[in-house]
Amino acid sequence: MKRGIGTLLFGATAFAGGIIAGLLLTPKSGKENLDWLENQGRKLKKDGEMRIDQVSKGIKKTVKDTFPDLYAATENLDFSEAEEIEEITRHG
Repeated sequence: MKRGIGTLLFGATAFAGGIIAGLLLTPKSGKENLDWLENQGRKLKKDGEMRIDQVSKGIKKTVKDTFPDLYAATENLDFSEAEEIEEITRHG
């Protein structure tokens, strides 16, 4: 477990260091780099939210398709009062 966390921290640090080095070594000005970085962050956030929304809709659809709507399935069932009483007394 410690090894996995250490690897993750090392990877995140290396990634952040690469971004910082790239921003410092680029021929563009700091303002242009900052604007680009902010735009990329917004785009990444928007794309992530859209993907989460798609996954959520997919899960809802899968659950809805898998489990029938019991209200709709039993809507046309008719029981007489005697049948209802018999069913209740039989099953408690």
